[in-house]
Amino acid sequence: MRTKVAELLGVEFPICAFSHCRDVVAAVSNAGGFGVLGAVAHTPERLDAELTWIEEQTHGRPYGVDLLLPPKYVGADRGGIDNTQVAALLPAEHRAFLDDLLTRYGIAAPEPADGLPAGPGAQHLTQGVSAAAGRGVRAQHPADRQRTGAAAARSG
Repeated sequence: MRTKVAELLGVEFPICAFSHCRDVVAAVSNAGGFGVLGAVAHTPERLDAELTWIEEQTHGRPYGVDLLLPPKYVGADRGGIDNTQVAALLPAEHRAFLDDLLTRYGIAAPEPADGLPAGPGAQHLTQGVSAAAGRGVRAQHPADRQRTGAAAARSG
């Protein structure tokens, strides 16, 4: 079944299955759909192990990873905090993990796209979407307004 979604994701069938179980993700991708691993509860080490296993099982077939990034946070109405303050809140292990991923896969930290919502969550989401697009990876951006959707499309 050829649809725009199937072509965009590089799959045979326009079926996406979101699961926290790596076996389900691999099975859906191997059957011609698009399996998506819910990664929010994984530690960096566990996520690396799960993704390695999925890679070994899917033999290059496409699959996705669902990462949750908050679009806003408590205190944003009081002026918020800047990116330096956000970075200081991240555990050193998390920063090291992200730095390793960027280095290992040759991803440069991109500039945020114009027109996307402000705030630390939005900026990190924009950077992630732009970095993924630069590597040929598709990313879904939760667009709540036409302006936000158009800016997300421009960022990749």
